[in-house]
Amino acid sequence: MASDSTSPSGPPSGVGKVADSALGLLGPDRSLTERVALFAAAASVGPSFEPGLQPRRTLDQAIATGVISAATLSAVTVAQSAIDSVARLITGRRTDTASASARLAFTVGSNVLIGAVAEGVARALPPREDERLRRGMVRVAASRTARVAAMGAGLSAVMGPSDIAFQKDIRHRWLTRIPIALPAGVAVSAFHIHRVHKQAAEVGDKTIANVSIDKSIMIAAGVGAGVIGLQLGERAIAHGAAHLISKAAPNYDVVSNPIGHAAALTMLGGALYAGYEYAVRRVEQGGAAVEPAYESAPTSPLVSGGPESVVPFDTLSREGRRFVNMVLTHDEIEEVMGEPAVADPIRIFVGLDTAAEAEDRVDLIMDELVRTGAFDRKVLCFASPTGSGYINYVMAESLEYMTLGDCAIVTMQYSMLPSSMSLTRTTLAVEQNRDLMHAITGYLRGMDPAKRPRFVVFGESLGALTMQDVWRRRTVEAMDRDFVHSSVYLGTPSATEFAKSWRIHPDKVDPAGKMIEVDNFGQYLDLPDERRAGVRHVLISHFDDPIPKFGTNILLRRPWWLGPPDQRPPGVPKSSKWRPGVSFILTGIDLINAMEVVPGTFGRRGHDYREDIARFVSVAYDVQVTPEQLLSIERALRERELTWAQKRVVTEQVARAREALLREFKNWGVSSGSDLQADAVLRQVLNAPPPGPVIRAEVKETVDPLEPTRTP
Repeated sequence: MASDSTSPSGPPSGVGKVADSALGLLGPDRSLTERVALFAAAASVGPSFEPGLQPRRTLDQAIATGVISAATLSAVTVAQSAIDSVARLITGRRTDTASASARLAFTVGSNVLIGAVAEGVARALPPREDERLRRGMVRVAASRTARVAAMGAGLSAVMGPSDIAFQKDIRHRWLTRIPIALPAGVAVSAFHIHRVHKQAAEVGDKTIANVSIDKSIMIAAGVGAGVIGLQLGERAIAHGAAHLISKAAPNYDVVSNPIGHAAALTMLGGALYAGYEYAVRRVEQGGAAVEPAYESAPTSPLVSGGPESVVPFDTLSREGRRFVNMVLTHDEIEEVMGEPAVADPIRIFVGLDTAAEAEDRVDLIMDELVRTGAFDRKVLCFASPTGSGYINYVMAESLEYMTLGDCAIVTMQYSMLPSSMSLTRTTLAVEQNRDLMHAITGYLRGMDPAKRPRFVVFGESLGALTMQDVWRRRTVEAMDRDFVHSSVYLGTPSATEFAKSWRIHPDKVDPAGKMIEVDNFGQYLDLPDERRAGVRHVLISHFDDPIPKFGTNILLRRPWWLGPPDQRPPGVPKSSKWRPGVSFILTGIDLINAMEVVPGTFGRRGHDYREDIARFVSVAYDVQVTPEQLLSIERALRERELTWAQKRVVTEQVARAREALLREFKNWGVSSGSDLQADAVLRQVLNAPPPGPVIRAEVKETVDPLEPTRTP
C-alpha cells in the first residue's frame, strides 16, 4: 500500500474471475495513489452541484461534474504519486522490503509529515490581491497537496489494518475484496448533493432549480463510471511509461511512477489540445462565411465596403458585413427622432483579411476616416470589438439616433473567433488598438481645437479589455491626453490589467474620480449629483455576469463576490462556498449561459447589457435627447433587432432550400438553367398566400425602458 507497485493480494477462492476483476477495478486491486484519486474524484461530484451565477441546466451540470471529477482525478493522482515517491527517496527505498505493518506505518506517517509541511508553506503565503501568479500557484499547490496527503493518510489508516488482519485469516480474506474508496466517495457526494439543494432552497438560490436530485444522482453515477474508465486509460499509459523508464534507467525507478502519470496526463492533454485546435479552425471558417442576409455590398459611400471605399467588401468577415449593412439611414433617423437628421452616419470596419499586417490595417482605417470626413462629425467613436469582431448594435444605433446621424464609428478586427477562443490574441488586439489610438490622437492634435470631434471610446467583453489595456500601467489622466472625452465599457473581463489596477489603487490611477463601475443605470442615478457630474468613464458590470469575475484569481484566492454570505451582492448565490478548482469550473460553465439573449427582448441579466445601453450612451457621451425621443429610440432598437434576426433566419433557410433544389435538379439530370429554375420555384412558393391567418411578430414591452431598475 505504500507505493504504486504494491496492491492487495489476489482474488479469494470461489469468486468468478470476471466478477472478481470487475470488483478489483473499484478499489481492491488499486494502489494507494489510485484509491485516493478514486475517492477524491467521486467526492468532488457533490460540490459540483453548488449554485452558480447563472441558471444551470442538466446538461450544463453534467459537463461541470465531468470536468471537475476528471480534473480532480488527474491532480490527485499526480500529487499522491509524488508524495509516495518523495517518501521513498527519503528512506532510500528501504521500506520496499519491510513488513506490511511497517509499510503501513510508513505510508501514514509520510503522508502526515508531507501534508504538515505543505500546509505550513500554504499558511506562510497568505493571499494578496496584487500578488504574482507564481506566488499564488505555490500556495494553492501546497494547500491541495496537504489535502491529498490527509486523504492518503486517512484511507491508509482505515483500509490498511483491515487488509493486514484479514490477509492472515483465510476464512475472512474475502473481506479485503470489498471496495471502500469509491463507494465512500459516492456516499460523500450523495450527502453533499442533498445538502446543497437544501441550503439553496433555504436562502433562495435558484440557479440549480432545474437540476433535480434524482437526475443529479444518475449523473453522479454515470460520471463515476466514466471516471473509472478514464483512470484505467491513464493507468495503462502511466504504467507503460514507468516500465520503460525502469528498463532504460534503473536508477530512476523510484520516480518512474510520477513521471509515468505525468506522461499519461500530457498525452491526454495533447489530445484535448488537438481537438481544441480543430474546433478553432472550424469556428474561424464560420467567422469568414458570407451570410445570405448580408451578401450584398452596402450602397452608402460612408461605410467600409461601399462605393469609393478602399476596404474590399469581401474582406470584412461575417461581423464586418453585418456592421456596415446595418447602418441607419437618414430617413430612419428622422422617423424615430421626430426631427430632421443632420447627416448619414459613418461606419468604418477593417477586417483581419483586409490586410495582413496591423500597421497596414491602421493605415487603411485612417484613409477611410479622412475619406468619409469622420473628423468633421460631432462625435467620433473608437469601438473595440469582441473576439469575433462584433460591435454591439444597440450602442451603434443609439449613438446614430442621438447624434441625428452626425457621428462616425470606427473599429478594427483582431480575431474571427468567439471571445472565449480569442484570449491568446489580446496582445495583438491591444497593440493594434494602441497604434490606431496614436494615429487618431495625432490627427486630432493637428486640428483646430474648436473643430475637433468629441472623441469617445467603447468596448464590450473582450473588446473592453483590449481597449482599456491601451492605457495599461497608466492612468485615467492619460486618456485625457489622448483627447478621449468619455468611454463606456460593458462586462469588462477580470483579466483586464487597467481595470485591475484601478480597482486596487483607485487614488493612484484615477485621482480625480472620473471612472465608476456600476451594475445598472439605476445605481448610476443613485449617485450624488456632484459625483455624477464628474464621471466620464463608466464600467457596467452586472453582479451576476461571470465574465468580469472569471479568471485565474478564482484558483488562487477567495474572490470578493464569494465573501461572507450577508455581504455578497445581489445575484450571487449565498449558499455557495469557495473551492478553488470547483468555483473556477462552475464560473466557467456560467459563461455559456450568461450570453443567452432573445432578439427584440432586452434584458439585464448576466452578460446581456442591452436594456441600459441607450441611457448610458446618452449620459456618458453627452448626447442629450428628450424623454419622448429616448422612449422612441428604445422601441426602435428592439424592433430593428427583431427584424434583422428574422431576416437572417429567413434568408438562411431560403438559401438552404435553394441548395436542396439544385441538388435535386442535378439528380434528375437537369443542369442547364437550373439556377434560374430554382429561383423561380422559390419565388412562386414565397409569393403564395399563406394557408392560414397571417401571424405577425409583435414586440411587447414588459418593462418601461425609461424606468431604471435600482439594485436593492
